[in-house]
Amino acid sequence: MSQNETPSTPSDGVVAPAPNRFRRLRWPIMIGAVLLVVLGGLYVYLTGGRYESTDDASINSGRVSVSSSISGRVIAVRVHDGQLVKQGQILFQIDPRPFQASVDEAQASLEAARLQVNGLKASYLQHEAELKAAQDNLAYLEGEAKRQKALVAAGTATQIQAAQVANQAEQAARQVESQRQAVANALAALDGDPNLPVERHPMVLQARARLSAAGLNRSYVDVVALQDGIVTKVDQLQAGDYVNASTPVFSLVSPNIWIEANFKENQLEYMRAGQSAQVKVDAYPNHKFKARVENISPGTGSSFSLLPAENATGNWVKVTQRVPVRLVFEGDPGVPMPAGLSVTVTVDTTHKRSLGGSAQAKGAGGAGR
Repeated sequence: MSQNETPSTPSDGVVAPAPNRFRRLRWPIMIGAVLLVVLGGLYVYLTGGRYESTDDASINSGRVSVSSSISGRVIAVRVHDGQLVKQGQILFQIDPRPFQASVDEAQASLEAARLQVNGLKASYLQHEAELKAAQDNLAYLEGEAKRQKALVAAGTATQIQAAQVANQAEQAARQVESQRQAVANALAALDGDPNLPVERHPMVLQARARLSAAGLNRSYVDVVALQDGIVTKVDQLQAGDYVNASTPVFSLVSPNIWIEANFKENQLEYMRAGQSAQVKVDAYPNHKFKARVENISPGTGSSFSLLPAENATGNWVKVTQRVPVRLVFEGDPGVPMPAGLSVTVTVDTTHKRSLGGSAQAKGAGGAGR
C-alpha cells in the first residue's frame, strides 16, 4: 500500500447486509403451523365417525310383472314401450268370444236350475196329494174290513169277501208308506223346506256361482294396470299371441323409487332411521340430492341369500358383512331416476365426540333401526 492511499471503512460506500425480515416470523410461523395441525387433528377427532359413506348403492323401484288371469288369444295391445300408464288403464285385450259363450251357457244353466226347483216344488205338492188320497183309501178299506168282519160274524157275509177287503187294506197301507217316502224324498230335494224360495235353493245358488265365475273370467279379457307406472318390454307381446294365465308378458315399473345402500357392519353404530344423507348419482355428476334413512335391514345381505354362509367349519374366515340400508329422496329429484343407477351415499349420523372420550349422537336413543 502506498503512503497516499487511505484505508477504506464500512461507511465508504459499502452497505452492510440488512437483518433477514423473515427471521423474526420464523417462530410465529412454526407455532402457528403446529397449532393448525393440532386444531385440525382435534376437528377430525371430534367429528370422526359422523359421516358414513358407501358407493355400494343403487337406485331401486317397484316392478310388477304384467300377466293375464286367463288364457287366450291377444287381439289388441293398447300401450307402447316406455308409456306412462294410470291405474285401471287397459294394457292389452284377449279375445272375449269364448268367455262370453261360457257366460251364456252359465246363464242358461241358471234358468234350468230355477225350472228344476219349480218342478221339485210341484212334485212335492203332487206327492202330498197322492199321500192324502192313499191315506183316505186306507181309512176306507180299514173301515170296510171291520164291517166285513162283523158281517161274517153275523153270517151275512162270506170269509172270502172279508179276506179280499183285508188284502185291499194291506195294499193300501203299503201304498201309504210308499207315498210317505216319496213325500220325504221330495222334501229333501227342497232342502227340507217346502216354502224355500227358488233363489235360495242350492242348485240355483250353484248355478249362480258358476255364472259369476264365468262373468269374472269374461271381465279378465281387458288386462288393466294395477297401479301407476311405466310399462317396459311391451314389444315382446303382439296381437295374435296366445298367452297363458299367470305368465308374465311384460313389466310395469312403479314411479316410487328408493336407494338401497350396503354399509359395512362397523359403519352402523350411530346410524338410525330418519337421519339425513347426501346422494351423488353417477349419471348426474354435477347434482347432489338430499335423502333420509328410512330403515335399516334386520339382517345382513348374506343372511337373506338362497345359500346362507355356514360358519360351523374349521376353515372359517371372518369377512366384514354388509347390511342393506334403505333411503328415500327428500322431495322430487327433478330428473329421471331409472332403476339400477349407481350412487354414492353419505349419511350424517350427527355423532359427536367430546374431549372426555364420550360420544353423542342426536336421536340415537329415540330413533329405531
